[in-house]
Amino acid sequence: MTSNDLPSTPPGPIARVPRPKTDARDWYDALSDWYDIVADPFEAPARSVGLDVLEATPGERVLDVGCGTGSALLELSRAVTPDGLAIGLDLAPGMCQTARDRLTAADLEPDIVQGDGATLPFADGVFDALFASFVLELFDTPAVRPVLSEWSRVLASDGRLCIVSLSRRRAGPVTWLYEAVHERLPTHVDCRPIYLRETLLEAGFVVHDHREISAWGLPVEVVHCEIP
Repeated sequence: MTSNDLPSTPPGPIARVPRPKTDARDWYDALSDWYDIVADPFEAPARSVGLDVLEATPGERVLDVGCGTGSALLELSRAVTPDGLAIGLDLAPGMCQTARDRLTAADLEPDIVQGDGATLPFADGVFDALFASFVLELFDTPAVRPVLSEWSRVLASDGRLCIVSLSRRRAGPVTWLYEAVHERLPTHVDCRPIYLRETLLEAGFVVHDHREISAWGLPVEVVHCEIP
């Protein structure tokens, strides 16, 4: 089976995300001052793989959806200088402010927008690349395909997409335990595992690079693809 073949049978169900977006916004807003202490040790290695796979280059226009505290946005901003543009978008105002502070401290001009990753406030085809790390799995299952369509809308015809996500592929006891916690605490543990590669293939994306890694025993997928 090649990287762009679909499996012969569906990979299986994924958990729903029942919490409203207002709860998610408020939760991440409250976490913004200490999010890096809690989450960055888990997220950073997989995020770094995604940034390496994306390979943003000078002069490109790149969007970081769900930029959080700006860790990836900082690296993207450095990669596209001097003539490019890296824009971050996040739902939580506290996350946006923390990201601005991070880029300002690095002597970079922050370009950060507070907004919803499902309804991007940008024109069609304006970005060369889009990066999203531990973001797509925050959307409820029926919203995933429309979100991917929206992300495609803002990419140029030859635009590329790199997504890092908790994965349900090769799920084992650690994943099952995580999902049980997610079911009980959907607002606080809302980043549930999904089938990333299969979801992108079903949406028509052309997969160029697919990697499976582990973060604290949880499977993580990194997929680099082009828009349909």
